[in-house]
Amino acid sequence: MPSFFIWAAVFTIGLAGMALTAAAPQPLTHLALSALICVGIAFVGILEGQKLRAEGASKAELASANARNMGFIYIWGAATIALTYTTLLSWHEWWHWFLGFAVIGTACIFFSNTVARDHIEGRDDETLLSIGNKLTWVQLVGMLIAMIGMLVDGKLSRYLIPNAMDWAAQNTFFTGALGLAVLSAYALWASRNDKTGSVTVA
Repeated sequence: MPSFFIWAAVFTIGLAGMALTAAAPQPLTHLALSALICVGIAFVGILEGQKLRAEGASKAELASANARNMGFIYIWGAATIALTYTTLLSWHEWWHWFLGFAVIGTACIFFSNTVARDHIEGRDDETLLSIGNKLTWVQLVGMLIAMIGMLVDGKLSRYLIPNAMDWAAQNTFFTGALGLAVLSAYALWASRNDKTGSVTVA
């Protein structure tokens, strides 16, 4: 996993870019940058998973890494929405989504830390890991449905409507869902042969 300082630098630069493109406003550039960041986090998660499997990591270690990277995407979404709608644009519903993303992101990090701590202490919880797997399925299906719904409803063209300031949030929602869908799909596909102990590289 990249160091904390690398994550902090990328996070800060990314937020600055999102703020600049929202203030400009440049909706399509904002959308592209958000997609790059969210899919980038998912890609880092995929690389981390591949590295852990090559090292013979346990199912618990892999689940912890996946949950942590999913949490990063949720927290990124929460931070982007908060920054945008407390300083640049006005949309009265922003705080509902901020709270939702922040709570889910925190839950992901908590799950990641709990699974990692249990593994270090030699007591992997198969029930907890099974719940995590089921929630990943729910997340994957939910994110796919959300993206399709947004495309059908024209949410990504909200910037064309005068005074519709939720366009930046819609960009964040869609790209966050995309990143989570990519990471969830990979985690489920790659974990099909994982065992409680060390994993075997396919």
